[in-house]
Amino acid sequence: MKWITALIIGAVLGIVLPTASNGGEGKWTDSWAGWGTIQPLDNSPGLLLSIPLFLGAAIAFRLFFNWHSR
Repeated sequence: MKWITALIIGAVLGIVLPTASNGGEGKWTDSWAGWGTIQPLDNSPGLLLSIPLFLGAAIAFRLFFNWHSR
């Protein structure tokens, strides 16, 4: 898996998981998972981006699929 693909999948997970768990209402941001979570658009109260989840998922997908392809 190339880095760009891993980063795209990580970005999707980094946005979908916090947003799907009602992150805008405080459930995501008030817990330990809120560390490193930003609101990328000022006018959108529900959209969140978790930077640790984004980077962690990208690295994990890259490592797993490179190991699995060999």
